[in-house]
Amino acid sequence: MRNIGGYRLVALLGDGGMGQVHLARAPSGRLVALKTVHPHLAADPRFRERFRREVAAAGAVEGPYTACVLAADPDADPPWLATAYAAGPALSEAVSALGPLGPGQLAALGALLAEALAAVHAAHLVHRDLKPANVVVTRDGPKVIGFGIGTGAGARRAAEGALTRTGETPGSPGSPGFIAPETLAHDGEPGPPADVFALGALLALCATGRNPFGAGSAARVLYRTLHEEPDLDGVPGDDWREFLGRCLARRPADRPSVAEVLAWCAERGSPEPWWEQEPVTGLIRQHEEAAEELVEAAPAPDGDPGPAAPVAPVAPADPARASRRRFLFWSASGAVAAAGISTAVALDTDEGEEERAGGTAAWARGRVLWSRDLGRAQDGGALLRHGDALYVHDDAHLTRLDPATGAVRWQRDAKGTVQVVPHGEDVVHVVRTGPGAAPTLAALDAATGETRWETRDPRLEGLRPRTSLLPDGAGQEGSRGTVALGDTVACLVTYEPYDTLGARRTAGRRPWRAYGYDMATGEGLWYHEGTAATVTAVRQAGGRFAVASSVPARPDEPARPKGRAQDPLHVLRARDGRLETTLAGGAARPDAHPGATGTGYFALGEAVSAVDLTTRTTLWSRGVTGSVSVTPTATGGLVHAGSYAEVSALDAATGRTRWLRTDVRRLAEGDDAPPLLCEGRLYVTGPEPGSDRLALGGPRWGLHALDPATGELVWAVPFAGRGELSGSAGGGLVHVCAGSVLTTFQGPDGSG
Repeated sequence: MRNIGGYRLVALLGDGGMGQVHLARAPSGRLVALKTVHPHLAADPRFRERFRREVAAAGAVEGPYTACVLAADPDADPPWLATAYAAGPALSEAVSALGPLGPGQLAALGALLAEALAAVHAAHLVHRDLKPANVVVTRDGPKVIGFGIGTGAGARRAAEGALTRTGETPGSPGSPGFIAPETLAHDGEPGPPADVFALGALLALCATGRNPFGAGSAARVLYRTLHEEPDLDGVPGDDWREFLGRCLARRPADRPSVAEVLAWCAERGSPEPWWEQEPVTGLIRQHEEAAEELVEAAPAPDGDPGPAAPVAPVAPADPARASRRRFLFWSASGAVAAAGISTAVALDTDEGEEERAGGTAAWARGRVLWSRDLGRAQDGGALLRHGDALYVHDDAHLTRLDPATGAVRWQRDAKGTVQVVPHGEDVVHVVRTGPGAAPTLAALDAATGETRWETRDPRLEGLRPRTSLLPDGAGQEGSRGTVALGDTVACLVTYEPYDTLGARRTAGRRPWRAYGYDMATGEGLWYHEGTAATVTAVRQAGGRFAVASSVPARPDEPARPKGRAQDPLHVLRARDGRLETTLAGGAARPDAHPGATGTGYFALGEAVSAVDLTTRTTLWSRGVTGSVSVTPTATGGLVHAGSYAEVSALDAATGRTRWLRTDVRRLAEGDDAPPLLCEGRLYVTGPEPGSDRLALGGPRWGLHALDPATGELVWAVPFAGRGELSGSAGGGLVHVCAGSVLTTFQGPDGSG
């Protein structure tokens, strides 16, 4: 095991432009963060001299909320610096779990960080890179890190300059969104007011969930920092808006001093520190345990008795890597933070009426309640709003969020989860699949995420006879699963896909099978075996389950399209699973079957039709252009249709077009996703109102809330993020996932 300066290296925590950071142990057993300089920098005498001076200054920083310097050797090969190791989540991860900070919580954080900056400034240093990733939340409170070489921009002497050539800044000058305007304009050497600016941006982020200078490319964020006013919509009260506005003033002389920030926040701070409350304390324990595991797993040094398990030198112990395993992170953390780019979401959300440049009419602005980055480069999670819960389901996790604040209520592993179906306010049902295993159904406690019951392989439960000896693999269970919930019975249907040539050759003619389970206990009730076919939908109504199937083509034939006239709908009785009837061609409209009532609306091919669900009689049919989806029921005498090119409203009784808009399009991008209509608003996406651009082929600007009766714009708001769109709404809120960015909006009057 390698030693540097008497410290035994345990694991690599990070590798940046200046050097590497290792978790290391002192001879006393104390854990430290040991930072080494890259050889090509250490070979530069000017860099060595600057490093020597910075080490001397950093060693003078003393305070309970900074990671103090313990030892250093600027003349060693390589030069190194050891600081106290802070075990805990990055501020971004902690606030992500807790939700946006209230005024008392925000003031407590502001006072603590101001005290930390005061300690840095007392040593005649300027931090220059204060951001959420450089604040670690420990059991002793948040600690400011990153004011030494090796963790980003690092601190610099306020009056240094003599060792730096004109226009040269060693390392990064900071992180976009937190860099003061005078730093960007190269208007002299940044002083303590630059740190006050960064502190103001950090507090605004913790209060609103977004950076006050926006998201997007670094160039755009930096431009807004220099030329636009900060977005402080959503900060807790006018006093905070005025205070943070002063901290973010363009001129350094207009900002409060660190002492003034400390005094202002200290008067308003909550007496109960939020970092001593769950779920933050749980995160701190996880990071402490992760550090302990690294130490235990590290190879023993030469001469130590006993075997030691070898491990890779790079381990996920740093807060950024751990935050990725935790699913949600809020701002500049993880790999993005290491690159010096903030991922916090910022949106222009000024309330009231505004006249836009180039537009022709004033329009109302919606506002952002909270926003977070899901931490993936492309598509985020599927959204499902149910009562007072917002569920986000992705490939790795199922997470319940508080819709109004974004706080994480619980999170659990979702590997193999293919369907999430809430039932009432108490239970969430999930379908899981896995290689070589039969699909299973589980009931989760909606309040905690804990499993109440879960099914096993149906053959092990005795729900169906053991038929594994049947020819052509027909006795095997299908690898896919889907569920529909009745009043007291859950119907889990397993099947094999036959939609590709390869699947048809390997599926072995496995039939679809339906299993009934008691929704309260998970007890198996009945079993029904169908035919070799792909299941396209399962519906329930009137004490019946309707299973829509698609008959597969032969292995050597091309795949057949879904919704063909001959695809059958099988109707099972919910009480015993017996087949009541099979409706030829019924799979195209699975909601229309015995037991169903009312009128349903369907988009098939290039036509929208209204169908009497009881008799399966077509009431009217109207041709449409392109692939559209429709709301399954009528609202206010209208059925709404949407596509990638337009949104319209049809008369529910006749099918005639009431209104049509080609400047906006359907919000959700899945072909089967209906237009998002909720609580008197139709939510769509499109370009900035008044821009004279069309949604099709034009820039995707943001969210539009329309009056569903007239199609007129009620309010609009831009959103950040790229990638596939999905949305959900309820309780006067609308939630939009744009790629990896999840944002919650509200109308300008506090409603949807």
